[in-house]
Amino acid sequence: MEPLQSSLRGMLVGLAVGDALGAPVEFMRPGEFEPVTGYREGGPHKLPAGYWTDDTSMALCSGVSLCLHAGFNPEDQMQRFTRWFRQGYLSSIGRCFDIGNRTRAALKRFERTGDPFAGEESFDSAGNGALMRLAPVVMFFHEEFGQAQAVAREHSRLTHADIRCIEANELLAWILWSLSRGMQKEELFTAITAFADRVADVEMMLLAQGSYLRLEPPKIQGSGYVVKSLEAALWAFARSSSFAEGALLAVNLGDDADTTGAVYGQIAGAFYGHEAIPEAWRNGLFQHDSIVALSDALMRRSADPLPPDWK
Repeated sequence: MEPLQSSLRGMLVGLAVGDALGAPVEFMRPGEFEPVTGYREGGPHKLPAGYWTDDTSMALCSGVSLCLHAGFNPEDQMQRFTRWFRQGYLSSIGRCFDIGNRTRAALKRFERTGDPFAGEESFDSAGNGALMRLAPVVMFFHEEFGQAQAVAREHSRLTHADIRCIEANELLAWILWSLSRGMQKEELFTAITAFADRVADVEMMLLAQGSYLRLEPPKIQGSGYVVKSLEAALWAFARSSSFAEGALLAVNLGDDADTTGAVYGQIAGAFYGHEAIPEAWRNGLFQHDSIVALSDALMRRSADPLPPDWK
């Protein structure tokens, strides 16, 4: 497999794997659960082992829309998110669950107004619900970084319009694109510091300056707050030397463990590639082969070979 194809597959499969690893310990604090070492069943949603949550469902909705419309179609993106919300479209268990408050509010606003850019800009609306689903945007626009970053901003505004969400999505888009092009870790961590002069938010500035390299838990948190979520994923990536090692660091932070795992999985999947994700985790992931098919369709900017029931 070519390195680029492996990296792009790794982004989306890594997202789903991290989500599935973290789902059983979501909402729990470290010390309240047996440390995660692999897939397990149960948790707050009582899922079978290897099943994923809203993070992956929304990423799949985004990816399918990009392929079917040959680009970013905000109305169709929101219609697919709403199908997931109301009908369980692309849910691992056939119904919507684990939806974030801001996402729910945005989808209801879209239903009322028809305006796809339904994210709130209020101070308390800076959740990680757009960050968790970003990979398909970078995968589809992998040949055009400027377009990838521009769409990352608009993709966030669908449900999360706070400046911290937009800046975090811009930064993650750059990270994923750079890693897919072969950038190494130390080079990446150095290059991220340039974003400190470009962001408006102070906490985003501190992250870009390398807070994830200096801090440790409990200051590193598996939080639903977008800046802390990206910080935790980068911390796990910086502290590990394999996809598996970092994934377990990420999800064992607890709390919003599925999303910490999903954001980490995008980053580490882009860096290590699809084959570096443990075989047992790939084989045990619900709908792994269909997720790979979507990954390849995104790379080719094609609706083929999407699973028919995903369209």
